[in-house]
Parts: sequence; C-alpha cells; structure tokens
Amino acid sequence: MEQALRGAMLIQLFCWRHQIDLGERFTSGTFFTVGELDALLADASKPFSDLHKPASPASIPLRSRRVNSASIGKPLRSLPTKTPAKAVRPPTVRNRLHYATSYLAWLGEREKSRKAFGAPRSNDAYIRAHEYGLRLLEMIEHIEERSPSGGDTSRMSLEPSQVAKLLEVTAPNSALNPWTDPFVRLRNSLIVRWLLGTGMRRGELLGLHVRDFNRGKAYCEIKRRHDDKRDNRRRQPNAKTLERLAPLDEQLVRLGEDYLKARRDLEVARKHGFLIVADDGVPLSENSISAMFALLRDKFPGVGPVSAHVLRHQWNEDFSAYADSIGMDPDEEARERSWLMGWGPASKMPSHYLKRRTKEKADEHVKAMQRRLMKHADEIGYRIGAERKTGEF
Repeated sequence: MEQALRGAMLIQLFCWRHQIDLGERFTSGTFFTVGELDALLADASKPFSDLHKPASPASIPLRSRRVNSASIGKPLRSLPTKTPAKAVRPPTVRNRLHYATSYLAWLGEREKSRKAFGAPRSNDAYIRAHEYGLRLLEMIEHIEERSPSGGDTSRMSLEPSQVAKLLEVTAPNSALNPWTDPFVRLRNSLIVRWLLGTGMRRGELLGLHVRDFNRGKAYCEIKRRHDDKRDNRRRQPNAKTLERLAPLDEQLVRLGEDYLKARRDLEVARKHGFLIVADDGVPLSENSISAMFALLRDKFPGVGPVSAHVLRHQWNEDFSAYADSIGMDPDEEARERSWLMGWGPASKMPSHYLKRRTKEKADEHVKAMQRRLMKHADEIGYRIGAERKTGEF
C-alpha cells in the first residue's frame, strides 16, 4: 500500500513541479510529451526530498512552461555550476515507475469508461474509448521503456568468507565487535544470527513480542499485527507474508534467553511487550537496524553487501544448498520453503529460487564440459608440439 501511494505521489509531485494539469491531460487524452516522460524518469531518480520544490525553468519541458512575454528576446543566462545530484538506486527507480504507471493506468481506465458512455451514439462512444485506450497504452509502454532494466540480480547473498567475517565481528565477546555497550553487543548478535538462521524479514523480527518467543518448543511465532495501537513507532514494522512458526536450534534459543535476561534490566522495556529494544528500552526501529548494517559495511568491508534483506536471501541460498546435499525432492523443497518463508500456495517465489539454483547447476555443468574440452585441446596441442620437434608432424 505504501509503495502504491508513493507511485501516485511521484506523479502528483512531478506534475506540480513541471506545471502540468494532470486532470486536463487525462480528460483530453493528450497525456505526456516525450520530453515530459524523460523529465518523469529524471524525477523518479531523485530522493523524494528533492521533489518538494518546483523544477527550474530550464528543466521544464517546453510544452509545460508558462512563457513570459517580457523575457522573449533576452539572452539565456548560463546555469550555475552545481554538485552532482544524489540519485536513488536503479531498483528503487524501477519500483517507483512501476507503481506510478499503475496509478496512471488506473486514471486512464477510469476516464476511458466515462468516454464509453459519454456520447449519444454507442458506436461513437466505443470508437472514442478505443482510441483513448490505444493512446493510454502507448504512454504506458513509453514509460516502461524508460524504466531501468532489472540487470543480473540473481546474486544477493554472501560468500562463505563474508558470512564467517560477519559472525566473527558480531560475536558479543569479539575484540572486533564495534559496539561497547554489552547489551547492544548481545542484541545485535541476536539480530544477525536470528535473521541469518530463520530468514525472517526485518519487520517480522521487530514485530515480535516477548511471548512470541517460545523457549520450550524452540520457535518464534511470526504474527501480523498491522495498525497495532500499542506500537508508538512512526513506521510500524510488520509481517508482509503469512503468519508462521520460525524454528530455532539450541544455540539460537540460548542466545534468545541470554538476551531476555539482559532486557529485563531495562526499566522501559518491562513496560511493553516488544522483544527487540534499543539500549534505552524502547522498541527498536527499522532505521536502527539499517544503521547497524551500514556501520558493519563501513568498518568491515569483508562482510560484503550485508543487510537484513541480503540475509533473507542468504537463508534461501543456504536452504537450497542443504536441500541439494540431502537429495530433497524439488516439490518438497518448494513446499517447505513456502512454509518457512510465509509464502502462500500461489506464490512464485519458491520457483524463483529453484530457477536460480538450476541456473547455478547449469553453469557448473557447462564449465565442467568446457574444462574437459580445453583439456582435450591442450593434449592435442602438446602432441602437435612434440611431433614438430621430432619431425613427424
């Protein structure tokens, strides 16, 4: 819901910045010019904080500018030199344009239905609506063509050496641990190991209550608690997928028990039920976890591109490797993965990871074939060289 609203917000801010009457454009069916679509892509690549101010006149497409007659004939001033603007990552741009396009399509379909009933003769109305729909589709395709490509996003996990380094520097008793407070050390160690061991999302971890941690049966119960009135965090973390049980082994349970003992010493933490808290006892925020991983990436490049989301991918990679090692049936692997990740029966995510694993295996097999081929070619080369030396070639 938030992403969809941000997509609509992008369109509204873009039209405000570039002096475009969105309602008039959709009523008339003129939509956007090519220059305006390029400007839309530029705005989608900027932080939202930069979109809350009008665009400079030079960046407004000609069709959208209000021409001042007094300025006609005056020489253009050179633009001031600026530092390069900060741009958001291509996946974020792609996500914004996806939802922005969905919003525009919704606006267009609503207007198209009005046109279908707006003429006295049904045939005229049908033709008008059909032509409008074609222009709408053409605009949508132009936006999709400008969206950054997905690229190769198949590798979002860590190398074994990076996982080992991450576990080393976040161990509570490690000399490399960048935090000094004993509680923070213990809590951050739990965060890393629980995310890595269960594959739960950052929001699911932060949404856990103390009672959700069942030490006797060794699991965490992930629940959906949207719009929880007891959660005062501005951005409430929550589960995006189905409710489920996340199993924990003996060491992860023991780590959770040690953390609970330390948590009891925080007076503020005893007044609410959220499990993961800051050092002052208030429920921990998503930004705090992001900052934790940012500090690890900064101080220890050897941990790789680690984040909460990457650790979820890492869990899936580890699960695929384990399934291969025991010869698990692909259908059983997909069912177990869906249950453990909270995906529904119709989800395509299990096949996504299975496809990725199939690609890795295919790559390994073709490289093995190539090594055999090149070994055979080397043997032929050695034989030809020997024959030349003996004059038998």
